[in-house]
Amino acid sequence: MRGLCYAVQQSGLVLVGLALLVTTSVAQEFANVEYLCADWGPAMTLPAKTNEAPQFSGTDEEIYFVKQVTRFTRRKMVVPDPLSDSKTEDIGHGVSIYLCKMKPDGSNKTEISELWANPRYPIDTQAQTTWMSLNQKTRKIALAIVIGGEDITGLWTINLDGSGLTRIQKPSMEEGGWSGFNNPSWTTDGQWIVFGKGVRNPQGVTGGIAKCDPQGSNAIYVIRSSNGETPCVSPDGKTIVYGRIGDAKTGGLYLVDIDGKNVRQLLDPKGKPVSGTYPTWSPDGKRIFAISAGIRDATSGERLVARRPLVQGRQGTCGWSHWGSPGFVGFTVGGILFTDSELREGKWIGPSHLAECPKPQESCRW
Repeated sequence: MRGLCYAVQQSGLVLVGLALLVTTSVAQEFANVEYLCADWGPAMTLPAKTNEAPQFSGTDEEIYFVKQVTRFTRRKMVVPDPLSDSKTEDIGHGVSIYLCKMKPDGSNKTEISELWANPRYPIDTQAQTTWMSLNQKTRKIALAIVIGGEDITGLWTINLDGSGLTRIQKPSMEEGGWSGFNNPSWTTDGQWIVFGKGVRNPQGVTGGIAKCDPQGSNAIYVIRSSNGETPCVSPDGKTIVYGRIGDAKTGGLYLVDIDGKNVRQLLDPKGKPVSGTYPTWSPDGKRIFAISAGIRDATSGERLVARRPLVQGRQGTCGWSHWGSPGFVGFTVGGILFTDSELREGKWIGPSHLAECPKPQESCRW
């Protein structure tokens, strides 16, 4: 018996030794940098002192965007994990979500402010779950997050200098399901925010297009629908164009007056329905562009952006696009794309990526 106990003790020492071997590692610091959404705004010079106001340009534009940075240490294990066969283990150090800006060519990336530090759940970036719209008059951003923890999901507003982050619409139980918000779009005068609103319940998705004032008050539906809607308000604030995600009969682009009247399908010059999603207006309000295997001029039927950048070896398409004087900026799973005013070729200006972090770790945030 004594010999048996000794053998068990020895076995225990061996197991402890193996565990130590498994966790013995050479550590590397990494950050997963994910670019979530973007829009155009006036070029801004941040103040040198906290009590000073930022300075805005009346001519030059910059791209404002949101990014998420997940930091972790990756250790190489001497012995692979016996359950997953993984040769490395990752130890997380937290998540930060930032409001940032950059020049149209992707240079001078600057963190304006940290919106959330270590939220309960990070934003899921496997699909487009974050949208933003910038209003030039009020210099505010409307930000919608569909997937994330309860602490960040909802419809928000924030000033361009990163101050005043406020949730103006919070998910709630409606019609037997939880509401969600997407595709915010300001009226030019800054009086209304129009957005897609979906309610997932056992019967499917209900909701439609809604609007509220910048404080989140006076919220009403513009139209009701059982399809996913992606609205964008015209520069004169009178008309909403939206993509309707549905079957062959209901899919395509539609127009509706801001008061919910006069719903009509958008037709090309030959009188045929125009397909596409995530539509946007030209600054003069005369043309509508939409995503359809690239960028399509919905008013003429012409397909633009003949060549697109590769996303993991495949051609990527923009998600929600915004027009600025230099061109389009749009989101796709994998980062932010810029397409110049000729609308012939896209390029990455903010690709999501895994960055190795030499110390100090701040150097890996871009």
